[in-house]
Order: sequence, then C-alpha cells, then structure tokens
Amino acid sequence: MKKKNLLIAIYLLVVSISFSQEQLRLMSYNILNYPNSRNGSSIAVIEPHYKNIINKINPDLLVVVEMVQQSGVTQFLNNVLGSDYAAANVTIKGTNSSGYDGNDCAFYYKPSKVKLIESKAISARTRVISSFKVVSNSSNDTLIILGVHLKANDYNSDNVLNQQKRTDAVISLRKETDTYNPKTNFLVCGDFNIFSSDEQAFQKLVDKTNSGYVIDMTNSIGNWSGDPKFSSVCTHSSTKLDTRLDMILISQSLVEKGGVDYVDGSFKIFGNDGNQFNKNVANTSNAWFINEPQLAVSVTTASDHLPIYADFSFGVKTNIDENKSLPNTFELYQNYPNPFNPNTTIKYSIPMSSFDYPQDDKSSVMVRQAHHDNADVSPSLSRDEVHVTLKIYDMLGREVATLVNENQKPGIYNYQFSINNYQLSSGLYFYQLKAGEFVQTRKMILMK
Repeated sequence: MKKKNLLIAIYLLVVSISFSQEQLRLMSYNILNYPNSRNGSSIAVIEPHYKNIINKINPDLLVVVEMVQQSGVTQFLNNVLGSDYAAANVTIKGTNSSGYDGNDCAFYYKPSKVKLIESKAISARTRVISSFKVVSNSSNDTLIILGVHLKANDYNSDNVLNQQKRTDAVISLRKETDTYNPKTNFLVCGDFNIFSSDEQAFQKLVDKTNSGYVIDMTNSIGNWSGDPKFSSVCTHSSTKLDTRLDMILISQSLVEKGGVDYVDGSFKIFGNDGNQFNKNVANTSNAWFINEPQLAVSVTTASDHLPIYADFSFGVKTNIDENKSLPNTFELYQNYPNPFNPNTTIKYSIPMSSFDYPQDDKSSVMVRQAHHDNADVSPSLSRDEVHVTLKIYDMLGREVATLVNENQKPGIYNYQFSINNYQLSSGLYFYQLKAGEFVQTRKMILMK
C-alpha cells in the first residue's frame, strides 16, 4: 500500500512539474559600444551603472546591442552579470572597418531558467542578425529570440540609402522567419533605427503576407521622432528623450493562448514614464526614479538608449477540448490598468450561445436591442461568428476610436489600447462592446 501511495505521489509530482507555468523577463539594451571608453571615462567606471540597471530589472533573458567583439561578451558577463548568467556565442561573419566581428548582438540567459539549444548568425546588410533559441527548463516550451541592430541614419544626409539598408536587412530577417511554422514562438528585439511606422523596413516587419510577421504591442502608428504624441514610446536619447529606436516585436503565436504567451501590458521602457519628452530622464519628476535617484544617474551614464523589457509566460496550458475552454457568456471586463497612461488592456468574451448575458452590475450599462437597430452588420457572417465592434467615446458621447469592427468566433479577446495614436486629454471615457444583440459599456480614466 505504501509503495502504491509513493508511486501515486511521484506521478502527481511529475504531472505538476510537466504543467508548471513560469514567467520570464526579456530585456533588450543598447549599451553603446561596450567595452570602449567614452567621454573620457574608462569602462570600469561605467560598468557599475550597467549593474545597477540590470539588477533592478532582473531579466532572465538579455539581448545586448553594440557589443564589440567576443572579448566584450565575456567581459560583460564577468564584470556586470555574474554567475547567475551564461553567454551565447554567435557565428563570426568577419570584421568590418569599425572592428566588429559579427557579434554585435550578444545574448545572456539564466541557465536555471532556460537551456540555449541554438545560436546562429543570419547574413544581412550592414550587420548580421543574431538568432537564439531557448527551451524552458520547467515547461519545455521553445522561444526564438532574434537580435537586430539595423543601419542608423547619418547627420546631414537625406538617409534614403540608410533606409534602404534597413529594408534590405529586414528582407533577410523575413526570409528566416517566413520559414517558421505558424505556431513558432519568436520575437525580434534590439535597436531598429527606424523612425516611423511608414518606413518600408517596419512595413515589411509587420506585413502579414506570410506567417513570419511580428506585432508591435504598443500599436504606435506615425512618425516616432520629434513628436510629443509618441513620448511614451521614446527610447533615445537618455538626456533628450525624443525618438523611438528600440523595440520588442512579437509573433502572432505569442499573442494566442498556449505554450508561451506575452503578458499583456508588461512591455516597459525603463526610465520613460511618458512625461519626459525632450528632457533628460534623470530629472526629479520622473516617476521611475522618485525613490531611487541613483538609478537615474546610472541610466544617463550607462548609455544614450533606455533599456526595454517585457514578460512572457511559459507553460500556458491549452484545453484539448476547445469548447470546454470557451466562455459561457458575453462579458466586457474592466480595463487594466485603470486609471491608465498611455496603454491599457480591454478584455471581452464571446460565448458559444449568442443569447447569454451577464447580470447587470453597478459598473456596467447593459442594453439589449434588435440586431438591425444601431448595429454594425457584416454581410459575410458565418453560423459560428458574431459581428463585434469595440469603440471608445468621450464624456459627450462622441466616438473617438474604433478598436474592433469585424466578425469574431467564440473566445476570450484582449485588445491593448494606446493613446499614442489619438489626441486625447486626461479625463473620463467610455468603451462599448457590441456583439449581435449584446451591448455593454464601461468607464475608464485617462490620467496624464
């Protein structure tokens, strides 16, 4: 009997380990030609500042941009990161006139959390693209991390050629990612040196023609340089924050439920609280550093770029019987965070039955009306779909944004709303879900 109980206990332990879920943090950081000295300061003076920043963010996976030669990779590991981390080696593609040896994007990881199973260099214009494949120790889920450093613009130039160089590099990247299975979990991060969502390089990154496209979680559309509307996504420079250069872009599979998932709203720009446009981020009003002014000094001393990071859940279970995991009712959930600035996530559910409604509550307004009254109708609606709109209104009832207007199947949906695409002032707003005969409205507060 004791033996039987022991076997059952071991089985349950194995099952629990097999289905364990773990959240890992990925960080990307341009560290300004490490280990070269700068502004008369030796790198030994700069290294403690890197250490302060990395200890605060505590990434499990770290992509470092502007790493000079393999010796720099080892030095950063020993002098900044320490024994919790290991470093990947990248295939060397030759040395250019600046002394780079193809190892421009270094990669570090915690062996206690993941195993590195592949690292390789993808040939591309100006600089190689680095690819790192890791497997979670706890869930055996795989994630591919692509590190990029695209060609920068030059001063006093029209930069048409540099834009073309960035486009050519992205074409090489897409040749790689378009070979991936649609379910492959991958992301692209680093210093893109792209100044607008209209630039061809960015358009090719997000082009959905094949499965190798990526998604910008901030949903920032426009010219990211010199426009205060995009203050919350700026990453450069730390002493005059006015441009977005650094990004983490994710695959569709990281949005969909199961395996590895991007944690909604977890993307952060360390040192940018949304109120530092054209400012030195070390100023006393920065919410990131109010209680830790020494970190502000570290951020401006260590690099001209701000670090960025995001969290990912590994071991997210999917139900084999999809119908069992589908919601039973329509529901528009309270946005999170609320109040918000600049991003918030709006979640809603579409059930199998088109006539189930949640109970009224104090924070929602429920309206049931005929489908032909006041509804956006799609002519190609199939039996298992309902036409869904998600819109935002101001206090006067004026529509300020349409976030969703399409047919959708039963399921749970998350939409990340960013004010960067709209001219909105602080105050109270309403967001409304319409799905067939169902209508629900909730309040949210924008606080700048």
